[in-house]
Amino acid sequence: MDTICAFLKYDHERCDDLFYQAETSIAQRNWKSAIDNFRKYQDVLKQHIRMEEKVLLPAFEQTLVGGAEPVAMLRCEHRQIDGIVHRMWEAIQRFDPTDYVLHAETLTLLMQQHTLKEEEMLYPLLDRALACKRSKIINAMAEFLEPPEPHLAA
Repeated sequence: MDTICAFLKYDHERCDDLFYQAETSIAQRNWKSAIDNFRKYQDVLKQHIRMEEKVLLPAFEQTLVGGAEPVAMLRCEHRQIDGIVHRMWEAIQRFDPTDYVLHAETLTLLMQQHTLKEEEMLYPLLDRALACKRSKIINAMAEFLEPPEPHLAA
């Protein structure tokens, strides 16, 4: 993948797919599968947030004047996402589909807004502003993926 936008959109889709698998397991009341699928989702989401916060957001702050305020907002949203996901995990551990669904609805709304900001504004902006560093940034983010997915690196 040769752009920051393509790389991270792909990772958003990977997260979404795992979230859907967990949702399906919960809807079917298959708790063992729900636990397994949600753990995978948590792991991939944590990797995604970590690579954004360790690689992408610092590059944004260093490159663009006034970048600190949008970055602070995105980091705040990451903390909100983490808190909601934690509450969803607690609901799964209690085998409580109602509580899970309530938190999942909140997460879905937050993620839609967050993803829109990233995919429609932040990532394309960084692709232009960091064009000469794009490959280096993508390779640095790819190191956060486990297992490593070399086909994602530029």
